[in-house]
Amino acid sequence: LKRITTTPNPIKQMGRFRHEAVAFDKKSGAVYQTEDRKDGMIYRYLPNDTTKLLKGGILQALAFEDQFALDTRNWNEDKVLQNQTYNVKWINIKNVKSPDDDLRYQGFNNGCARFARPEGMWENNGEIFFTCTTGGNKGLGQIWKYIPSPYEGTNNESKEPSKLELFFESDDSKSLDMCDNITVSPWGDIIICEDGRGVDYLVGIRPNGESYKIAKNVLNNSELAGACFSPDGKTLFINIYKPTITLAITGPWDRLKS
Repeated sequence: LKRITTTPNPIKQMGRFRHEAVAFDKKSGAVYQTEDRKDGMIYRYLPNDTTKLLKGGILQALAFEDQFALDTRNWNEDKVLQNQTYNVKWINIKNVKSPDDDLRYQGFNNGCARFARPEGMWENNGEIFFTCTTGGNKGLGQIWKYIPSPYEGTNNESKEPSKLELFFESDDSKSLDMCDNITVSPWGDIIICEDGRGVDYLVGIRPNGESYKIAKNVLNNSELAGACFSPDGKTLFINIYKPTITLAITGPWDRLKS
């Protein structure tokens, strides 16, 4: 094999913060990012050139349209209800190089929403799903669904705002124990890698909110990570974080379909 070396080139306009995951809106070219902090934000990058992110762009953070600086974590009070759709907007972030690691404070002070350790993120059929590992009253995790505006990333967004839904919030570790990486199966179920306090599972969640176990890490207590399906939908790849093992699971997936 021929070794190819490249020179790392940070895309500084995408913001300096504790980056976790990223997803792309194929229609608008918007790039969404999660921030793995207990008071993290959801960011959107609008590139000047959707094929060359290094050419700069605008960094924004998500805010609820009618609630200033909303704390979505639901730790002490259910401020966000499950399966209810909320109109959201995006607020520009300044000083994106953030030498003091304070983008999330700037955003919250300007009205952006606060989330509980946003981690995994995945695009599926134009919708963006992301996880919040310690969200919810019991800190067991939340799964969110973002629906872009038909005018995503343009000056006409206010005509038909983008939407955000708290798709799932765990109140029982047997259902879901601290969600991390995420993907969507070929049949439409969300597949979650747990990063809980003990033995971790690969968990499926159906569109109706019913959860089920797919696999258990019997090797150790390390988290599962990086779930994704092969292009033909027949093989699910999954990693055990330590000691760095990649597994290929071939199903039978028909038994999991609704």
